Amino acid sequence: MRHRMAFQVEVLKKVALLGDPAVGKTSLIRRYVFDEFSDMYITTIGTKVSKKEVLVNETIKVTMLIWDILGQDEFQFLHATYYQGSAGALIVCDGTRPETIDHLRKWVTNFFNTVGRVPVIFLVNKADIIDRDTFYSQPLEDLCAEVGATWMFSSAKNGENVDRSFQNMASFIAESL
Repeated sequence: MRHRMAFQVEVLKKVALLGDPAVGKTSLIRRYVFDEFSDMYITTIGTKVSKKEVLVNETIKVTMLIWDILGQDEFQFLHATYYQGSAGALIVCDGTRPETIDHLRKWVTNFFNTVGRVPVIFLVNKADIIDRDTFYSQPLEDLCAEVGATWMFSSAKNGENVDRSFQNMASFIAESL
C-alpha cells in the first residue's frame, strides 16, 4: 500500500517569466513542464499559465503557477497587471543578443516597482550556442549584486539549468514563507 506523503507546508505561488521577445521564455517553460523543445518561434500573446509542483524538501511542496508574460514593448502597459501577486521571477535574456542583456535592468525595475522585492533569477538563455570564454558577465554580476539576485546560463534546447533554475526559485520562495 502506498502512502501519500504528508507535507507540513503546501503552497501555491505565482512565478513570472519575463524578458524581451524571442529570448526563449516559452521554450524554457515547455522544457521544464513537459520536457519538450521546438525550434519554432511562437509569439506569446498576453500570458500563458503553466503549473508545476516542486518538492523543496521533505516538508515543503511549492506548486508554481508559471506565468509566461509577453515581451513586446507595445504591450508594456499590461505588464504590471500580469506581475501582480508574483512571488518571484525568472528574467530571461538571449546570450547571443547583447541588447537583451542590457534590458534586464528595465525588466527587474518594472517588476520590483509592481510587486516589491521578491526572489529573482536572471537566465542567460541559449547557452548551447554561447561562447562562454568571451561572454562578458560583469554587467550582469553588478546588476545581481545591486538587486539581490542570482544568474545562470540556461538552454531550453539541451535542458541546461532549466530544472535547477525553477528548483532554486521554489527554494527561494520556501525560504520566504
